[in-house]
Amino acid sequence: MPVRGSADAPEWNSILDQRSGKRFTTLFRVARVVTDAGAQHLCLIRNIGAGGLMLETYVPFGFGTAVRVEPKGCAPVNGKICWVRDKNAGVAFDAPIDVAAYLSLNQPPDMQETPRGPRLTVGRRARLRVGVMWHVVELIDLSQKGAKVQSDLPMEMDAGVELMVERLAPLSGRIRWMKEDRIGIEFSTAIALADLAEWASTLPGADIPPPMD
Repeated sequence: MPVRGSADAPEWNSILDQRSGKRFTTLFRVARVVTDAGAQHLCLIRNIGAGGLMLETYVPFGFGTAVRVEPKGCAPVNGKICWVRDKNAGVAFDAPIDVAAYLSLNQPPDMQETPRGPRLTVGRRARLRVGVMWHVVELIDLSQKGAKVQSDLPMEMDAGVELMVERLAPLSGRIRWMKEDRIGIEFSTAIALADLAEWASTLPGADIPPPMD
């Protein structure tokens, strides 16, 4: 059996293949991973099988950590870290899944629609430039391609803005939706996964519910 720090990914895949009778599916999909302590991480799912998946990680995970994996465009799955090696980690699911059904059921109804990327729940202050004026706003959540902020500022749809978040480069974008005091921003250029994953490691590890609109 793979053990902490010495597990070999192909060996682990083979073991789970034998257990499930199914081969792994290569995926390369971004996921938010939330630990049982509430810490949030962004990872890349390398492959997925009936019994588990392999993550490419940007911060270390502890062996045996309970996690909820929230892949882009798919339902969350629960499991535990069963091996850690370099920048990869294996997750053994709490219950096996039917991979083909799982992936097909979680496709958007319109195949031309792009699934929204995982969002990090934030709850920090940020600065938003509208025109020539800077304003303090509450940053509710953040993804590679956009952000949700809370503010009572008067806004116009499609207005150009710039968001300043501590420890990230300035983020230029446009207002894409408004609902009461919530404002959705789409970035002109996506944040690199490695940069956002590193930034996520600075978030407090409180108990965090899944982000909601």
